[in-house]
Amino acid sequence: MDDVAELLKNLSVCQSLVRKTDESPATAIRLLTTGFEIHADCDLGGRRMSDVMNQSISGYMECTNASLFRRGQKIDHVDSVKVRKPEIMIAGIAGNHHEAAEKRIGSRRALQLFQAVVAIDRWIVRGRLHMTSNKTVKEFLHANRDFFPVADASVIDAESPESPQQMSVAIVNRARVSFMEITEFEESESASETSPVVRLLQEDAVGG
Repeated sequence: MDDVAELLKNLSVCQSLVRKTDESPATAIRLLTTGFEIHADCDLGGRRMSDVMNQSISGYMECTNASLFRRGQKIDHVDSVKVRKPEIMIAGIAGNHHEAAEKRIGSRRALQLFQAVVAIDRWIVRGRLHMTSNKTVKEFLHANRDFFPVADASVIDAESPESPQQMSVAIVNRARVSFMEITEFEESESASETSPVVRLLQEDAVGG
């Protein structure tokens, strides 16, 4: 009887965990594609967004409560939508929500912090990269995963550079990157602000 009681107890715990997972709230995300900006909710199932983007089980991001924008103007709202991953330039987490570090493969490894500037389609992404060691841009862009995260990201749209979007995490489509700069992280960000590449991007964004 003790064994049966223990089995029932374990079953009850498992059912509780399943209910807790099922009831987990969807994450508010933004998807930037060549044609649209999509504000939607996405059930990540407790996983990191970068892992969901990189998984090969599905070639789509499934979203609900989706608002579609074009050039800053809302044009439609749909209850649910599937967006092809290759068409997503940047996937961002809205608000102050961060991906859980414990969900990252190899999260126990010591990571170094680097500054990054990424140009992808009409967007410029500035933020921080977490890597185990310094890599050249060529090495970084030839990694296996299709999407990579940039933390504490500022995303500038060349069509409206006066209103950059702040994202706690921006997931970038590696294959669509035009060019990129990786520099050592410094407490004072003045060095990155005077970077030749950053100045070029900023001037280009404002039509300078």
